[in-house]
Amino acid sequence: MLFLSVDFGTSAVKAAILDENGDTKCWSTSPYDYIILPGDKNELSPADLMNALYDATGKLDEELRKKVEFFCYDTFSPSPVFLDKEGELVYPNIITHMDRRSRAQSDYIDEFFGKDKYMNISGIYPFAGGCSAMTFIWFLQNEPDVYKNTYRIGHLPTYVHKKLTGLFMVDFVNASMMGLYETTMQKGWSTELIKAFGLKEEWFGEIYSPGTVHGSLLPEMAAKMGVPAGIPVAIGSNDVATAQMGAKNMTSGKIMNTAGSSEMVSILTDTPKVNPHYYLRNAALPGLWQIYSTTAGGFAVDWFYKQFCREMSRKEYYEYIVDAIGKYIDDEEVGFAPFLTGDRQSLEKKTASWTGLTLAATRDQMLAAMLKSMQNVLYTTIQEAREVVELDHVIKISGGMVTDSYLKLKKFAIPGFDFEVVDDCPIQGNVELVKYYQK
Repeated sequence: MLFLSVDFGTSAVKAAILDENGDTKCWSTSPYDYIILPGDKNELSPADLMNALYDATGKLDEELRKKVEFFCYDTFSPSPVFLDKEGELVYPNIITHMDRRSRAQSDYIDEFFGKDKYMNISGIYPFAGGCSAMTFIWFLQNEPDVYKNTYRIGHLPTYVHKKLTGLFMVDFVNASMMGLYETTMQKGWSTELIKAFGLKEEWFGEIYSPGTVHGSLLPEMAAKMGVPAGIPVAIGSNDVATAQMGAKNMTSGKIMNTAGSSEMVSILTDTPKVNPHYYLRNAALPGLWQIYSTTAGGFAVDWFYKQFCREMSRKEYYEYIVDAIGKYIDDEEVGFAPFLTGDRQSLEKKTASWTGLTLAATRDQMLAAMLKSMQNVLYTTIQEAREVVELDHVIKISGGMVTDSYLKLKKFAIPGFDFEVVDDCPIQGNVELVKYYQK
């Protein structure tokens, strides 16, 4: 059996055809850019997203595409969408996890409901960009007309699945990332939270397990991708949750680090203990949760290049990163606050900054400090998780940032663990989830 597996990532669509053993037969990618608007708004055009899907799948081997028998996918999230009855976007764009328009709504939830009471139900403090309840409230308070034609509220998988199959759904992981779900009990939507914030229960659809079949591929979508119409489509989910599956992490204590445009760490646990310093969200498999945090990754590396290293070619720059890590891996003079994309684990607005700069400080030193600081965010979460669950000594790692020098940095900044590189974990995880439910 051949699977078409698609990863709607932070900055690009990746597509691959794999067999039932997980062997990749062909692979491609197609990038997209975000729309940055005043008011800390960060959005993605649905046309750009879908065109990237068609472009990425169109690059795959034509003969193999004709033999595909199953479609599966994952997406970045949180990624709020407001859909009408036909599944079209009422608000014209997809709102990304880098959007910060709803900071004031974090304060509103705290004052109106209480942040600790909220966390004990949803599994998370009301962090802007960390879950979507604040975005939903923001629209109620600032653009209420969006709700006049809203039939379903969801994240990007809800929109994608409707496009693929014509069916609505919300997956188990993204439900817990919306901030209106009883995450600590895995019981379903929280009537208390939904009603408290003036939302309607009918806007939130039925919840499905990722990897289970829900509908078949519509002819018009099949034609655009060059694959057979009518093949089964599996429920898609969040990219980090599927990455855990792709790394064969399916038990409590397993650790996954994805190092791409953003850096993320996810620790599986069978004990749903809340903590204001990390996210608690559902894992892809029922009965498991994720202790999770994120920070800037490739976005920060690209930013540094554009601001400080434009005289270099990209190849020269990546070689320069290796040198900077080697020279300053244990330097303690220059530090960095790793909040170039904000802090999704804070109720306060945070920004990035260097400390310890003098006339003797070098560009190399500043780059190394930035890279090390991102690892400190992940290590802090791992240390918090150690209080909840017995941790595996191996951290599985995947993503475009993974190089020998970057692994050296990680081993220094996150001591006491071995790192195992695994490729294309979300892509592999989509297939693993299908196989799990097809047993």
